[in-house]
Amino acid sequence: MIPALVRFVEALRAEGRAVSPAEVVDATRALDLVGIERRELVRAALKGTLAKDRRAAADFDRLFDRFFAPPARGTGEGGGRRIGAAGERPRPGGGERPVPAPKPAARREAERPRSAPAPSRERNRLARSERTPDEAREELRKRLESARRHGALGEGGRLRIALRPAPHDARDPAVADLARRMTTAEERAIAREVPKRIQAIRLQAGRRLERARTGRPWLRQVLRESVSRGGVPFTIPFRTPRRKRTRVVLLVDVSYSVARAAGLFLLMAARFLDLGRRTRVLAFVDRPVDVTSEIARWARGGACAPERPLRPRTARGARPGEGIEAGGVSFADVLEGVRGINLEAPSDYGRALHALLAARIRPRGRHTVLLVLGDGRTNRFDPLPWALEELARGCRAVVWLVPEPAARWGTHDSALPSYAPSVSVLVEATDLDGLASGVAMLARRF
Repeated sequence: MIPALVRFVEALRAEGRAVSPAEVVDATRALDLVGIERRELVRAALKGTLAKDRRAAADFDRLFDRFFAPPARGTGEGGGRRIGAAGERPRPGGGERPVPAPKPAARREAERPRSAPAPSRERNRLARSERTPDEAREELRKRLESARRHGALGEGGRLRIALRPAPHDARDPAVADLARRMTTAEERAIAREVPKRIQAIRLQAGRRLERARTGRPWLRQVLRESVSRGGVPFTIPFRTPRRKRTRVVLLVDVSYSVARAAGLFLLMAARFLDLGRRTRVLAFVDRPVDVTSEIARWARGGACAPERPLRPRTARGARPGEGIEAGGVSFADVLEGVRGINLEAPSDYGRALHALLAARIRPRGRHTVLLVLGDGRTNRFDPLPWALEELARGCRAVVWLVPEPAARWGTHDSALPSYAPSVSVLVEATDLDGLASGVAMLARRF
């Protein structure tokens, strides 16, 4: 059975499915437990150890039926031949079912159902699910080039990409790269710029206006209606701020590489968003934890130092966020005091999104906006892009702030190309100004 299992694993790899040696060992142990007498038990044991997601499960079922097909009763030539028992090396596509000959165009048109055509959104979703990682990275690269050619905000289907201009003064703390290593003094210098950015956001004209019976005269609308009626304004419209009902869910990566950007962003966002009522804050490294009350107290300056002893400082040096303080307490101390967050764990976006999808605090509703802050680096874990797609389907919009340069998106273990089709706005937030633009977008548009 072991040689046949090895050939089956090679067939999965030939189809583009990643199967690690540890998973092969797990599959062997599972077969030892269930035996090889019953075909369904063998299928369940191998599927539970070798198939990681829905598409992998579909490929597994197709290959399993072809590879371990029951012996044929007839004696025709090659009628029930199984490639698992033949000792052959699999070829890419060897598990595919026989493809029928193409039909004439007239016959295909006649057989096409007329009553229920597939919606364009569903066709786009199926097309995205069939893309390879290389195709997804190439599509993201093309959209980045389009955004650079057409200005700071490029249109590309549903996805919009906001890129940061080159810093004019590298010594300005507001344009310092947040992903590089910093000392606590450098973090404090950046944190001192936060009140200036908050004041600048407040001075921006952000609220949308709507027609009302009373309020301030809407001079621009008066001129428009006057032109449309030949210069005679019959009525003077009034305007009043529109009531906002938007709910915001902040899903923030607080791992070692993103903690500094997360602290600065939350410090600014707490001044504009109603934390606790209309806004929830979920921090994660490998699983989401609701930290709304802790962040709200810290941003107001009422947070106290954690009672439990802090973990010893690692060899990496100063903790990210140690220089970002509010009320004398640093953001790093707040994270150390939150139970349920393992700051030493490798970041796993797929597991965090899947846990959020199944949790009681799952964001949903047509007035809900999901904002994700993170670099999208999954440490080679399965990114589970379908989980973000399900979350986006139940929300009004998904905004993603990426605290690393656009040139590094989609490189190495970055899963941003897989997540991009489900995102409405993708913002390059490599510095304090980039984070402030994300906060201003929430305060102005949502």
